[in-house]
Amino acid sequence: MFELIRGDLERLQKPASSSLRTLLAGLCSQGLQAILVYRLFSWLDRHRLPSQPLRFFCERFIEVTTGISIPAACRIGKGLRIHHFGGIVFHPTAVLGENCTIYHGVTIGDRGGSGKAAVIGDGVLIGAGAKIIGEVTIGDRCVIGANSVVTRDMPVGATALGAKCRLRYPDGRIE
Repeated sequence: MFELIRGDLERLQKPASSSLRTLLAGLCSQGLQAILVYRLFSWLDRHRLPSQPLRFFCERFIEVTTGISIPAACRIGKGLRIHHFGGIVFHPTAVLGENCTIYHGVTIGDRGGSGKAAVIGDGVLIGAGAKIIGEVTIGDRCVIGANSVVTRDMPVGATALGAKCRLRYPDGRIE
């Protein structure tokens, strides 16, 4: 758990010049607060340690104060960065790789109560207002543009553009 948290903090450290300033700024970041609560209860969940009803109250408090809902059942690699808080919702079956960046208004969900959510690779950037719906696979180093709606798999390095998802492949072609 502490290695994952260290990875999350390292993603914040790049713009700051001192680690103390980074730590203080990070602790004031609503995104990091939500990630820390997720990391704690995810660790307890994976080790089958009881955490209810405390988990319920902490997760609801984070949802109300930050607008970020990350269930403990999600699997998220180290280095998650939430740039702007608010309106971020993850399905409990969502899987995110390492060093992903998420902006405000992002939903990673199922298809309306059936199936699972996406598996997202490493180094993926998910723009503001993007929606990733259904059991899709997002390759490493993909970019999901603002307000894009992704309902199909994306290969490594692709970019999702627009509300009707079109893919721009690394070779430049668009479908």
